Amino acid sequence: MMRVETCRTLCFAAMVALAPIAMAQKDDSHGNQLASHGLGDSSPKVRDMSLDARWKVYGFTRDGISYYQINDLAGRVQIIVGRADDAFWALPSGETAFRVSLPSQRLPLPERVVPSVIYRGPDFSIVHYAGGDALWSVEVSGASP
Repeated sequence: MMRVETCRTLCFAAMVALAPIAMAQKDDSHGNQLASHGLGDSSPKVRDMSLDARWKVYGFTRDGISYYQINDLAGRVQIIVGRADDAFWALPSGETAFRVSLPSQRLPLPERVVPSVIYRGPDFSIVHYAGGDALWSVEVSGASP
């Protein structure tokens, strides 16, 4: 009887000890782990998810909200996009002001800009339109920019 009780106690202790690890990370449905801390760091200890070698994309999650931080190659934060379900927003971050087009608030594309998909998730992308008046854009799959 003592053995069964000891096993139950050890199993319970292991579950309690490992629960924060299981909850600390979530993936973006592409196998990219989203971290629970490091948002705003110049070089977070998170896998770079960028599709463009000129940028770094880091994913984070906390309390059901996902954040996607984009840094330049020098480690300066350029933009942080927050997401909760179908709502997207841009946090006031980084050293320079930027314009961002969101699914709920579309901005017209400037003339003569070159698009570059920086991050592509299962149902949205983050695109940088470089050129005269650069623009960041969160684009939901199936919707036009």
